[in-house]
Amino acid sequence: MRRLRDLGKTLISLTDGTLKKINLPDHIYVSIQLAKKMSSDEAKRRQISFLGKQLRDMEDSDVLRIIKRISSAHGRPNYKLNEVYSWQKKLLLGDINALEEFVTQYPNTDRQKLKNLQRAVFRTRNECNKPKAKKKLFEYITHLVVESSIHS
Repeated sequence: MRRLRDLGKTLISLTDGTLKKINLPDHIYVSIQLAKKMSSDEAKRRQISFLGKQLRDMEDSDVLRIIKRISSAHGRPNYKLNEVYSWQKKLLLGDINALEEFVTQYPNTDRQKLKNLQRAVFRTRNECNKPKAKKKLFEYITHLVVESSIHS
């Protein structure tokens, strides 16, 4: 009973995008959305208990499937965050060898796109658009690192 309430708390703490990836039954998704909207702690506690009851009424295999989907949908993006930051740092130093090393390690890399993103960061050094260009580079590196960890 307590574990199912804890699972309900975990589901409420997830973002809407992650919840959609998990593919929950409609009645559970609605209960989660209601709990997220509640501001009263007591009302939220009762809603979490109700969510636990709904989870208890489900098949055990379905609950295990939800738990597995939470861990896979929630854990992947942060899986290699340190690696992403180190690659971004190396690429922002402007070293050609770092670019070649990255392309070698991640063969699905679009070399031209990576060079263009790198140039955009250098070009906007003194402008206010630097965070935007740096963010695009970070997102592209993250996409490649996560993609390679999923396929390997």
